[in-house]
Amino acid sequence: MLFIDRRDGTRVRDLGHYFAILPYLMRHRNEASVYFSKDIDVEKACAYSLGPEAGSQKPGLFAIAVAAAVRTLALKPRLNRFVKGRAVYQRKEIEVSFAVKRKPGQGSAEASTKIRFEAGDTLERARSRLEEGIARAAEGRLLEGERRIAWAHGRPLGKAVLTSAFRFLDRLNLASEATLRGDPLYTSVYFANLGSVGLDSPFHHLYDWGTASIYIVMGRVFQKEVPRPEGGTASRRFVNFKITVDERIAEGAYYAHAASLFLRLLGHPELLEREPDLSAVEA
Repeated sequence: MLFIDRRDGTRVRDLGHYFAILPYLMRHRNEASVYFSKDIDVEKACAYSLGPEAGSQKPGLFAIAVAAAVRTLALKPRLNRFVKGRAVYQRKEIEVSFAVKRKPGQGSAEASTKIRFEAGDTLERARSRLEEGIARAAEGRLLEGERRIAWAHGRPLGKAVLTSAFRFLDRLNLASEATLRGDPLYTSVYFANLGSVGLDSPFHHLYDWGTASIYIVMGRVFQKEVPRPEGGTASRRFVNFKITVDERIAEGAYYAHAASLFLRLLGHPELLEREPDLSAVEA
């Protein structure tokens, strides 16, 4: 690489020998992927967003999940790293990407959107940012990367030339800031909300294009019988989350603690109403 730091990340220099060698042993994001599946109790989250007291401004389940992911990244910043060119970088922003249908219906076109969040965002601020991003995508406003692809699509060898040129510049850490900001795969987390169309969650691969080190797929809400402390069972609502992560950016124990935090926030969305205490965050 020509430059050590990038426009979207700062190179991590104190990795230790183990994590420093991993990008050489596993050169692509897919071969470094680890898959995690969990049925998460969302009874309280559903009641929070859909209960009788809920108004039009209450966040939905997807907004709560995104806000929980943003809070987890803020409190566990090592998850907001990526590997590029055999080096590990700390991302400068917290960003979440996902696909949006421009119109209801099975055959309607999809558009990608990428939203920048702040580490101190509350659930309300996260919901507001999310709704603005969804509205932008539904209106047909393309990201910079999508506009470039649309331009190249109708020209001979356009896609091959465009992607090859960009890979070369990106490898040298020379890709423009506008291009990186406009590509949905250059993001902290890519979300897929298949529950919005009534589907279960499959495992999804990580893209070697871009820098997304985490892919989260959430499925439909379903009910499951769980034991009650006083005996017997009760029916509660669950959502299956399937998460794919790049193991080169953090050790297993760090991922485990982050997963525990994400589950706790989803189970208690009221914790997201106040700003996090970032003073004691350890990288």
